[in-house]
Amino acid sequence: MSQCENRAWFWALERGRTDVLVKLKRSGRMLWSIATVAENSREYPAKILQKGISWATRSWKPHALGDRAVKMFWNGLPPRVRSWKHTQALGRRIHRRACRLHARGGACYTRFFRNLPQLEFIRDLVLEMPPGRPVKVLSIGCSTGAELYSALWLIRTARPTREVQSIGVDISEECIHAASRGVYPLRVPEVAIARISETSHEGFFSREGKTLVVQDWVKEAVSWAVGDACAPDLAARFGRHDVVIANNFLFAMSPERSESCLRNLTRLVAPDGYLVVSGVDLDLRSRILGELGFVPVTAKCEEIHTAEDVHNAWPLRFWGLEPIDRTRQDWPARYTSVFRSPNCARVAHESRKALA
Repeated sequence: MSQCENRAWFWALERGRTDVLVKLKRSGRMLWSIATVAENSREYPAKILQKGISWATRSWKPHALGDRAVKMFWNGLPPRVRSWKHTQALGRRIHRRACRLHARGGACYTRFFRNLPQLEFIRDLVLEMPPGRPVKVLSIGCSTGAELYSALWLIRTARPTREVQSIGVDISEECIHAASRGVYPLRVPEVAIARISETSHEGFFSREGKTLVVQDWVKEAVSWAVGDACAPDLAARFGRHDVVIANNFLFAMSPERSESCLRNLTRLVAPDGYLVVSGVDLDLRSRILGELGFVPVTAKCEEIHTAEDVHNAWPLRFWGLEPIDRTRQDWPARYTSVFRSPNCARVAHESRKALA
């Protein structure tokens, strides 16, 4: 569609003269060009809006105008239409565009029981492990400790005699300090958004003024350390663990760095152990873990995937999570966040190579 045709269409749209079907057809064509990175797809929306609409300003960046157009289009689709196969394919293209154009970054946000089905599944995996030795659990990118404390409370409430040794690791010294104290003001997101109180979860917290304090029996055998998930000496420093939790930080990295970091994290998993990883590009996760022989654990994968709180951001934000597409033959493996490590020499070889 030429630039003149687009300008005429926008002017007609402003005067309310455009036929509805023509408007949908042309807007869909333009948005498809933007999503698929067609030639000049970044420039022509900006030129049309700047020349044809009085409220457009020349200081806007072309991709920002494209973002607005895509957002208006996507948010205007009925939920039923968004679930169609071809619409989800378009959504994946829009999400790849968002990942490519938007600045990556993350925050220390977390909360207690953020994904309860996933935490309950981790509890079940721990309780199924053979008795006689402590189960080792590592939470990497643990932020202020809410996720690890939540998992430990579930495990120890279900079976107080199950011995668990756990480590929380984060790159932020401030977060590790907060996690080690286990003291949470009532107004912080960890507590307020999760609607936690001293009585909501039996024996978890005690109330001290305007704060909630994690009780000592939950903190038992928990250590905290400052560490970088991308550091080459990560496995040498922390060793292997039966369960490694690595949620909601890989999406903040570039694809190259995220791939390198994910490979690094697999070296922390003991043979026949489990890697729990969400908040990461689904294609990248499937490819890397498949190459390394990790087996997807698909039990409860739909329940766990649905419980994530970032679906509404997809496909317009890089941290958004793709909804389940059951038309894909590989959908259980694609959307699960729990993977079992192979008990084979390949993982050991990767670890030796990292330590060399």
